[in-house]
Amino acid sequence: MGRNLVNLLKRHVSALAKDPDHDIAKATAVTIGLANPTITMFDEHFTRIGGGSSPPWPFASAHDYYEYASSHNVLSKIRIPLLAVNAADDPVVQDVPMDAGDNGWVVMALTPYGGHLGWFESEEGWGQVRRWITRPVLEWLRATGTDLVRPLPHWRSLHEEDGFLKEVGIDTLGCKELDRSDIIVGTEGEVGLLAGL
Repeated sequence: MGRNLVNLLKRHVSALAKDPDHDIAKATAVTIGLANPTITMFDEHFTRIGGGSSPPWPFASAHDYYEYASSHNVLSKIRIPLLAVNAADDPVVQDVPMDAGDNGWVVMALTPYGGHLGWFESEEGWGQVRRWITRPVLEWLRATGTDLVRPLPHWRSLHEEDGFLKEVGIDTLGCKELDRSDIIVGTEGEVGLLAGL
């Protein structure tokens, strides 16, 4: 996987190295020169620096990036049913929070094998394989949709003010359909672009 990430990075070297003094250009040059890169090596040399916008990037280390991006930080806040299936031999996900942050909305499942998003099993025909994961996920979705009864959420009423659609009680935030003359210059070709805050 590390080699695949480096190969992907190589396809974009010209764009990433336009300013050779930029930290991302320097990180790109070092990363594409890695011999036998692992995912951790890739993240240490590139992702922690050029993996996103600032803030919070850059990170001091890949470990700091992993801490920031970890699902451990949000599991306790989930309020809709969630099934998370992981494999104990996953080379990417090393620490599976089986307690799910003590959250009853989250079901954690851990298989002994499966790799990273693998879970292949033999099909009927010779050399045929299929993904095992679809069966338990569909069973869980069916059970959740059938057996879980939850109250409908309470939505605030909406009202229109000066062409803006707003929630009652929140007058500082709203949305408005624009005609072509109201679109900010430079966004004319962007379909579905939400422009202007």
